[in-house]
Amino acid sequence: MRIAIYDLDRTLTRSPTFTPFLAFGASKVAPWRLGFMPVWILAMVGYRIGLYSRTALKRFGMKTMLGNVDVRRLHEVGEDYARARIAAPGLMSGTMQLLDEDRAAGARLMIATAAFDFYAASFAERLGFEALVATRWDGSTIPGGNCYGETKKDRVLDWFAEEGIDRSACSVRFVSDSFADGPMLDWSDEPIFATGSPAETAKAKARGWRVIDPRYGLPSTEG
Repeated sequence: MRIAIYDLDRTLTRSPTFTPFLAFGASKVAPWRLGFMPVWILAMVGYRIGLYSRTALKRFGMKTMLGNVDVRRLHEVGEDYARARIAAPGLMSGTMQLLDEDRAAGARLMIATAAFDFYAASFAERLGFEALVATRWDGSTIPGGNCYGETKKDRVLDWFAEEGIDRSACSVRFVSDSFADGPMLDWSDEPIFATGSPAETAKAKARGWRVIDPRYGLPSTEG
């Protein structure tokens, strides 16, 4: 069995998705909350200097920019958001070439992302993925924390167990633009790092990962 797992932000999509979603979502459900965007930007600075965790930051963003909106409404907004983001700024053409390759080979396709499930699900559906592992939102908290780093790997392993898949009997490709996904990249049979940065390319090759430029799909020489 062949399984192909893709990160979402800046791997499939051309830019990050969360902050744009906060602005998009607020404009749909509570436009007056757009005035809190400077507060959100300051909160991101606080995270960068280590004042709190990613999980705490994302919860703060949701509560500040969207309030107590019903999760069902978030899924509706998420559908509109995914459609708009796929249209513009669009997707990474190089990564989409890999996805076409995996689809043609009959691979089972998964998105594994730190993005929230209520909009990541719409990206997955529109792009033809059959499985999704993402950060959960129950309306007020993030059960299990941010789907990031080791947590992402643990949740993918949980999916394997739920599906009854024998890891030793399948080949796994994992594609990501983030070194935070090192646990997943090292665990996969075919780790692919997506970057156009020479410095990141050198660092990824030093870890034995294949490197592609996700914008153009031009594979570099494997290290």
